[in-house]
Amino acid sequence: MYNLRKRIQYLFIRKDTSVLCALISALHMIMSPVCFYYHLDFLSRYHTYCSILYVIMIMMSKAIPPLFLFTMADLESIAYCFIVTIMHGNNAGSYILPMTLLTYLFMIVISSKKETYSTILPTTITIIVVLILQILNFYPSKNAVSFPKSFYLFHYTTYSITSVLTICFICYVIQKKFYRFREKTRIKTAYLNYSATHDSLTKALNRRHVSEIISNYTSSAEYADTIFTTAIFDIDNFKKINDTYGHNCGDVILKLLADLIHRSLPENTVFARWGGEEFLILFIGTSNDAYQILNELRERIEDNSFRYFNKAIKITITIGLSSSEKSYNFQKMLIDADNNLLIGKRTGKNKIVRGESEQ
Repeated sequence: MYNLRKRIQYLFIRKDTSVLCALISALHMIMSPVCFYYHLDFLSRYHTYCSILYVIMIMMSKAIPPLFLFTMADLESIAYCFIVTIMHGNNAGSYILPMTLLTYLFMIVISSKKETYSTILPTTITIIVVLILQILNFYPSKNAVSFPKSFYLFHYTTYSITSVLTICFICYVIQKKFYRFREKTRIKTAYLNYSATHDSLTKALNRRHVSEIISNYTSSAEYADTIFTTAIFDIDNFKKINDTYGHNCGDVILKLLADLIHRSLPENTVFARWGGEEFLILFIGTSNDAYQILNELRERIEDNSFRYFNKAIKITITIGLSSSEKSYNFQKMLIDADNNLLIGKRTGKNKIVRGESEQ
């Protein structure tokens, strides 16, 4: 529940408090000369002072806590409701304002950084005000100037529009912030999913994820009669590159090599970093098909110069190959491919080695 509260606070209480203050200030600026025109001097002064107050709050909105801003707007609206209702009676039209009070209350509850007890006071006051204005009958004060019909219509219409605009503004904030929150969540989730399944340096699949793919191939009836070929390869004399040029150079070589391989392999091929400078490629097809693709890849890598600053570094790879034509057991295929890789290392490197039954 606490995490949900923190998320909602982040959604709504960032940049929109000053907009709400500007809306309220504009309302007071409109009402002040109108009240003065109708000789409602007290209300005219009230609107003037409130408009100045909200302008100051807008200027200081970054320094003032949002909870204070919304609570201030709520209490000011409550005060205006009571002043107008007590002085001019229920028919003054201020009973429309409780709609706005409920939106302020919503923002107060959201912006509260403490537990719910911090919102008990404004909640209680708002509920009491709504009940009083809707249940009790108030009659105009003897010393108060009665509202002319034209002013009453203007007063009622203005506050009705303001209440609706305030509610629409809150709804807009909710819609906008939730949309942005969903987009951020979607991007963050996609990034986390990618990070969990890919190697951060080479952008190839990581060992854990490719093991899951292999497990899925093994258990899925869809691939029961499918022939797979597994290739494990690494960079020849990679330790010498690290010792000569540094480990940062080694990382650059791994990244550039992975980029080249990504561009060279068919779309239905699984490519993963198996560990260190060792990589794994999983083909759907026979060992002959895989051999042709891998031999072209090996030659392309041999002919390519990998740039590290102003240095052109040549590398070769040795590949161990194993196919399900020999044994439909991925664990056995991985062991065979790794053994063939070791044979290739001991017999000259820069080659592809297959099992005897796959020659």
